[in-house]
Amino acid sequence: MAPTTKMTAADVAASIEELPAMPASISEVIIACDDQDMTVGQLSQVILRDQALTANILKLAHSAFYGNARRVTTVTEAIVLLGLSAIKSLAISSHTARLLDRELQGYGMARGELWRHSLSVAFTARRIAIEVRLAPVEEAFVAGLLVDIGKVILSSRLEEAFEEVSAEALQSGRSFHEVEHELLGFDHAELGAMIAAGWGFPPELEDAIRYHHDPAAARVRPPLAACVHIADAICMMLGVGLGADGLTYAVHPEALATLGLTSEHLVGLMDEVAPLIEAVEAEQAA
Repeated sequence: MAPTTKMTAADVAASIEELPAMPASISEVIIACDDQDMTVGQLSQVILRDQALTANILKLAHSAFYGNARRVTTVTEAIVLLGLSAIKSLAISSHTARLLDRELQGYGMARGELWRHSLSVAFTARRIAIEVRLAPVEEAFVAGLLVDIGKVILSSRLEEAFEEVSAEALQSGRSFHEVEHELLGFDHAELGAMIAAGWGFPPELEDAIRYHHDPAAARVRPPLAACVHIADAICMMLGVGLGADGLTYAVHPEALATLGLTSEHLVGLMDEVAPLIEAVEAEQAA
């Protein structure tokens, strides 16, 4: 297969710079959540300054993954019930939704498909982190949320080569991202890690995103990479945001071993999260 023009470091840097910066209102919420002296009332006021952010946090706070018996109707309730770390995660998700909720022709994904997949991976990674006691669990949520952010950049470069990449992946038995790397010189996981670093996220998140297809290669915090990898695989197997990248995808046995999970655990997790993911998709569509 003849490779297309590969991306240079300058191309990558320019593409990342074109992504919208984190809005000031969301940055303020993130900073406030990290402030140990911040009161619930003060944080509520910071969030309420941005109507769109407030609406998004309340919508996501209703997720079945949080297991709340009653509907959350105010920001104060959301903070008290979910905690500061969860509110911080939801604020980040509010920003990424604006980037991920789009059509990606290079991956054969309709508008909204990548966002639904990313959100499902985030919640599933959080659930796995709770299961294996991988703290802080919200770190798994954010890593899962950003796992495919690099696709936003690479999609335009794959549009013309989409059929070629898909056919090559199927015929060779290789994964879509391996063919993607061969064609372009980068894959979406590497670009996602660069974006996370550019947004100031810690090295363990960058590492988990970079190696979510190859968790055995992770060095900063291998259990986090394994957690995100398994969550991504579960969502692929459940058909959430499948796209072309899910045509050939399997769980690495090393990832299960890293977290002390078995194939039976995996099946049990799939049975548990499947209805929760359906509920999240219904909530987002409402």
